[in-house]
Amino acid sequence: MIWISKRWDADWVSSSWYGKNGGYVQWAKKYNVKQFAESILFLQQHAIHDKKTLDALVDGSSAKYHELMKTIKDAEEKMAANKVIKTHIINYAKTRETYITYRKSGYSKKFFEAHRDEITLHKAAKEAFSKLPDGKIPKVKDLNEEFVRLLSEKKADYSEYKKIKKEMRDYQIAKQNVESFYAAQQSWDIEEDMKKKRQQER
Repeated sequence: MIWISKRWDADWVSSSWYGKNGGYVQWAKKYNVKQFAESILFLQQHAIHDKKTLDALVDGSSAKYHELMKTIKDAEEKMAANKVIKTHIINYAKTRETYITYRKSGYSKKFFEAHRDEITLHKAAKEAFSKLPDGKIPKVKDLNEEFVRLLSEKKADYSEYKKIKKEMRDYQIAKQNVESFYAAQQSWDIEEDMKKKRQQER
């Protein structure tokens, strides 16, 4: 379906919309004229002249928006996991000697009670390490570098995310405004035809 039979510009809005009577005047009282006019100008500035083009832009920007949102979420999850494993590595190093002593004591209950917090942290670290790929424990330096890289990528993606989010909303608003206008226009045209027919029958 082609939307445009005339140019989407201020002149067309003025001549075809404001020149109408009856239903158009009633609709003008309810509809935000400024918002509709802005959408018309937006479409003209972006050389969008038909529904197919606008639909493609809405779908494309929406897909990109959700793609970036997922990428940002994935980066945040990796950064959180990075922090957790780094904390375990630090805790493991700090409690290593205590755990060795605990093991040499034959896992004494008395020793455990006296060093419960340290031993608990050490066990938690060992359990976390057992779940790592290949069982390899990364170096804190490597984790720090990975965190910086993820943070940099997230910032770049977030900047693009905000841009795409605005673009998607602009396209969606323009589409909604134009569709609403043309749906109302068709309804009013039918109403005008019915009025004319009733007048002819009198």
